[in-house]
Amino acid sequence: MTTFAQWRSPSSRLELARLGREPMKYDIRVVDQFYAYCQVVARTDRHRDKAHARLRHALTRSIWTMLVAGSFLFYYLMDRAAQAMSLF
Repeated sequence: MTTFAQWRSPSSRLELARLGREPMKYDIRVVDQFYAYCQVVARTDRHRDKAHARLRHALTRSIWTMLVAGSFLFYYLMDRAAQAMSLF
């Protein structure tokens, strides 16, 4: 299944046999290199998706941390302001 002749009609095989020529063959290394390239691209794509998900998770966690810290700071400042108002 590695010959170009497999895609030709049966009559062309007879012509090749009559001419005494060997059918041309695929260089399987090119196919292997192509599949290796496809695997590398797929692996890179998966790695990029995972890195993007980690970045998005870290950003969400940072935003929630800032919101919680800001609410504590706001509560502390309001409490100090209330204490200062009660002194006057």
